[in-house]
Amino acid sequence: MYTVHPIHCGTLELPKNILTYLGDEDVTVASPATVFLLSPDDPGDPVVVVDAGAEQGAVAGRTIPDGGPEPIREGLAERGVSAADVDYLVLTHLHHDHAANVDLFPDSEVLLQRSELAAARDHLPHMRRAYLDEHVAALDDADLTLLDGGYRLCRDVEVLHTPGHTEGMQSVVVETADGTHAVACDLVYCRQNLQPGVSEIRDLYGNRIEVTPLDYDPPYVPPGLHVDVRECYESVARLQERVGSDGVLLGSHDPEVLGDPLPRA
Repeated sequence: MYTVHPIHCGTLELPKNILTYLGDEDVTVASPATVFLLSPDDPGDPVVVVDAGAEQGAVAGRTIPDGGPEPIREGLAERGVSAADVDYLVLTHLHHDHAANVDLFPDSEVLLQRSELAAARDHLPHMRRAYLDEHVAALDDADLTLLDGGYRLCRDVEVLHTPGHTEGMQSVVVETADGTHAVACDLVYCRQNLQPGVSEIRDLYGNRIEVTPLDYDPPYVPPGLHVDVRECYESVARLQERVGSDGVLLGSHDPEVLGDPLPRA
């Protein structure tokens, strides 16, 4: 079994229509960039980190405070872990707010979908600000393993290829004491992605943000930034089936995942 520790490692001011497809384009939401430490109960199981966070400062037309390697390093240390202790770094995808600090983990095996590396090297035009050449180049010095689909790291941690947001996005399924959790990353930006009928969400600072509830009854609202909206629906359905009715999908920019370790008492 594992405990999931979310680490806040950057702050993004995001238009709401990036969080939820075609929704509330005049609303801006302060959202975290989040790295997830998966800490095993059994010391013989691998220590896993999901994603490598954002840079500090001006990046791709946005200013990102609280970024860089230090928040990750400090977040790990608060949980008794150093970067050298991390066996696997799983990169869900190579957007700039998820892949900026790979060099913090020189001793970790880095897991990435082969199709994601190809997408980053030859990206679609609307993704030109999401992928940064220097992040792709940093992989040349990493202990990189390219995956072609699903991969099981150990008994309680599994990687699934879940495209839609990007061609090669992957999610991480982890068994906890409170059931199965999945780091669904940018398939789930906020609570409304999974609960389309809500009329408010919370931002990073705890503020209530009024949003427009959908007047029909979909099971899911995809993100506004994607390469294949149908694959977004299919990937989330696969994850929901995999974690079961009591499972939890964790988004990388959802403030509600921050705070105490998961599962929570």
